[in-house]
Amino acid sequence: MKNLKITVAGVGAIGGLLAAMLGRKYEESITLVARGDHGKALREKGLTLKSDFYGDSTMKPAAVAERGEDIPVQDLVLICCKNYSLDQLCEQIRPCIGAETIVMPVMNGVEPGDRIREKFPEAVCIDSLIYTITAKDSDHSARQSGAYTHMFIGSKLRDERHVEASKKVYELFKEVGFDARYTDDIMSEIWQKFILNCGFNVITARYLTNTGGVRGNEEWTKDFHKLMHEAEAVGLREGVNIPEGTAEKKFRYCMDNQSDDATSSLKRDVEAKRQAELDAFLGAVIRKAGKYGIDVPCSRRYYKELSEMIDSYMTQER
Repeated sequence: MKNLKITVAGVGAIGGLLAAMLGRKYEESITLVARGDHGKALREKGLTLKSDFYGDSTMKPAAVAERGEDIPVQDLVLICCKNYSLDQLCEQIRPCIGAETIVMPVMNGVEPGDRIREKFPEAVCIDSLIYTITAKDSDHSARQSGAYTHMFIGSKLRDERHVEASKKVYELFKEVGFDARYTDDIMSEIWQKFILNCGFNVITARYLTNTGGVRGNEEWTKDFHKLMHEAEAVGLREGVNIPEGTAEKKFRYCMDNQSDDATSSLKRDVEAKRQAELDAFLGAVIRKAGKYGIDVPCSRRYYKELSEMIDSYMTQER
């Protein structure tokens, strides 16, 4: 796949990981979108990945741009941002997206793909999800921890154009040694992870705890279980092909197998008093539940309580 023009927008933990992996073979084709000190560091030092699973590497991108106007129309754009930043980032990169551009979000939640298709109806917008423990370090490098990191790639839209685009991106990642997995039912995979996120991320963030803390509290354990089952019920009502017993299996895995100190990105954000992706999880559940007339009382309660926690510290920072 020579002469591809690739842009990674949102070069944090996930964007840094993916850009660094693609850069092992395609660094001369890659543009990174980054501003300020972050952009300066990437221009001067390149992008470093420190990875338990893939090994360490540093890539020097072809360009680091602050604005879409500075980037020619691309063949592939990866969007790797938090859900609350998506609208702003889409406007920032709009000039580099054309009718043949493949756009793929690698984000949390079940809504980013549809939101991006609305933003760029002329482009070829496909879907993905990633399982990894990766963080952005203070020196702007990406640090991947643990013995796994893999990504599912596919397209919610099943016409030939979108299917072929998703297979092309899958092959691109396989070519650089990334554990990519093509699927004909990407929404099933996305919802299976989402169901887990709606339970584990939310319960750990609400009580600023970890798996061990949840195990040790009967009330938290019950609510963790309820949150996952409410999300599953909404997904099934939406017509998603969710394997039977998904919520129960993921709940049991967390309670029986996960390490005591395991926690979530939502918990880390709330603990650090940063903007958080609560809306991408429970906000989405509540919106879809309202559409289908499904009662989700546990999700509503936790959305209200966590919203109040987040609003409290965000208001203080203003």
